[in-house]
Amino acid sequence: MRVKDLMHEAIRIPAHMTVADAADAMEKRMTGSALVEGSGRVVGIITERDILKKVVAAKKNPSDMAVADVMSGLIMTIDINEDIIEASRKMDENRIRRLIVTENGKMVGKITANSISRNVRYMNASRLVESMRF
Repeated sequence: MRVKDLMHEAIRIPAHMTVADAADAMEKRMTGSALVEGSGRVVGIITERDILKKVVAAKKNPSDMAVADVMSGLIMTIDINEDIIEASRKMDENRIRRLIVTENGKMVGKITANSISRNVRYMNASRLVESMRF
């Protein structure tokens, strides 16, 4: 199975947006992360975990903080045609839960550890059922 089979849309938000507004945008789109844009390009990613650790646990006001102050600046990518096993390996090796999917160098979406896990379980169950048929 390829990354393109499991990837999702990645929402984009401006770096100057407040963390409170970013959390609201993520909630409305039912996603756990958003790409952060600044100066016309993607400069980072913000996740629910970033908000929890860097804002909530630190007892800071999310309405007084910009996304740029909370985001992770390092973005890990994977090509749209890579195998999901490679995506899983890359996530595990870098201790992350999301990879940004690229096609010809352009960001086209994201893939999550959760989506890989759900689909690997399904594939394994399907193989087991198939092997049990006479």
